[in-house]
Amino acid sequence: MLNTNLVAPATRRFPAIVEVIHGHDSDKGLRCRIYHHQGWQEAWTWLSVSTAFPGPLLRGVATTLESGRHLDDTVLLSFCEEIEPTLSAVLPDRLCPIAGVVGQVAQLVDGLESAALRRFVTRALLRRDALHEYWTSPASWRNHHAYPGGLAQHSLEVATLVASANGLRDEDREQGIALALLHDYGKIWCYRPPTHESIPSSRHEAYGLEQLDSLLDALTWEEPLLGAQMRELLGGRRAARATTYPLAIGRIVRSFDEMSCEMTRKNDQGQKTPDWRVPF
Repeated sequence: MLNTNLVAPATRRFPAIVEVIHGHDSDKGLRCRIYHHQGWQEAWTWLSVSTAFPGPLLRGVATTLESGRHLDDTVLLSFCEEIEPTLSAVLPDRLCPIAGVVGQVAQLVDGLESAALRRFVTRALLRRDALHEYWTSPASWRNHHAYPGGLAQHSLEVATLVASANGLRDEDREQGIALALLHDYGKIWCYRPPTHESIPSSRHEAYGLEQLDSLLDALTWEEPLLGAQMRELLGGRRAARATTYPLAIGRIVRSFDEMSCEMTRKNDQGQKTPDWRVPF
């Protein structure tokens, strides 16, 4: 009887993020890393994907083949980018050193009723820098959440406070959740290890808005008012409207932001600030 494990090894098809990494072999093809909800693995592929490094992350559905007994023998057979996966389907919990943070953030984003807003936040968190840094960076040097994973934990705390607040309209609640998760987005580039260039933390809001600019353009094209409002909430130009007052949900999120910071300061009083500067 034929050994079907050798003659016809099984293939797997699942939502995934594909990242091109260093490595090319004339016999095995291009080296890539595949992320899914259970973790990640490296693979070889002959697909026509961008060989530039660092390049964009590819979102979609992957089909892999285990061609041998070792993880290095995995082959990426096909990849469909027409289907955008949910965060829960592609982000493993171990991306963040604080257990449960990735899953809770993904659940909040995947649960947004506005498809346009959900795509905006999902794409922001699936950018290459965000995938590597959003989950591992601190939220500050020493002030609050100054440890690996502090940025994501702080953002989640603020978003959870917004999600559970009483008296908010549905659209305000959803914008508030999106703002809470992205209000410190620019800090991804502030607290990098010494081997990487970083920006001053005082510029994190402006830099975050700059990095989100193309995604905000896409959101505005899809939902003009929503896009303009999210740009304003993230620190950009004011959305056109009759009233001169700022968007109220922005003030609410800022108050929850301060609450999260203060809670952490009180909890950390008298404790030594840990050294968060560890490589990804």
